[in-house]
Amino acid sequence: MLNSHYSQSVWADFIRDTLCGISLDKSAEKYGFSHQTAFNMRHKILMASQDLLENNPVLLSGIAELDGTFVLGCYKGSQAPETAGREARKHGAKAAKRGISNEYIAICTGIQRDGGAIAATVNRAKPSGKELDEIFRGHIAEDALVLTDGLRSYNVLETLTSCTVVDVKQEAGRGIFNLNTVNRLHSFIKETYSHYRGVATKYINRYNALFSVAFRCADNLKDMLFSSLCTVGHNCYWHSVNDVRNYKLVMP
Repeated sequence: MLNSHYSQSVWADFIRDTLCGISLDKSAEKYGFSHQTAFNMRHKILMASQDLLENNPVLLSGIAELDGTFVLGCYKGSQAPETAGREARKHGAKAAKRGISNEYIAICTGIQRDGGAIAATVNRAKPSGKELDEIFRGHIAEDALVLTDGLRSYNVLETLTSCTVVDVKQEAGRGIFNLNTVNRLHSFIKETYSHYRGVATKYINRYNALFSVAFRCADNLKDMLFSSLCTVGHNCYWHSVNDVRNYKLVMP
């Protein structure tokens, strides 16, 4: 790997560990390096995944499903600041408030039924039209049929992209009008999020990039993604340790 202390074979195995959800400590022990080195390598992989999606943007066409899911905000690896308005939670603890509150982070998702997926976080609440525009601008084809859960904010996409937005709740009983595919994506995200025992909120868009590519390509993703990340690296999109601390953090 370009400008790395480790060989391509080590990176290949480490990418596989990342995709399979192997803990940092287990990977560090296996390869004989420190927890911090494993952390830096994992986040370089995640940031390269972000670059990969930015350089090869997903365009949702045909039938696409858009919806949001929520995960608990997390300060994993650091102390919760005073502005958090709550005490630190143990792993696996539940929110103190009922329903969707400011303790939750929104992950906005879109997926084409026979194509790619997008997942991105911009805030702690249900997304506004402006925020949806920020996430999906340039990612929805003009002739796309966009299925949603009826949240009014999605209607702005019809004006901005010339797609057709349909509320599936108004089309109950009609076969194609459902959100089954995006709901499966949500289940995948939550299962993976739980497997990692939470993800620090400031890093969540790095993991969202991984969720976006991993959901569709589970069987052969390891080889495909490694090949793609090597290409990213050789084109100088690889990241430094300083980037690990500062690159595109989420501070909702």
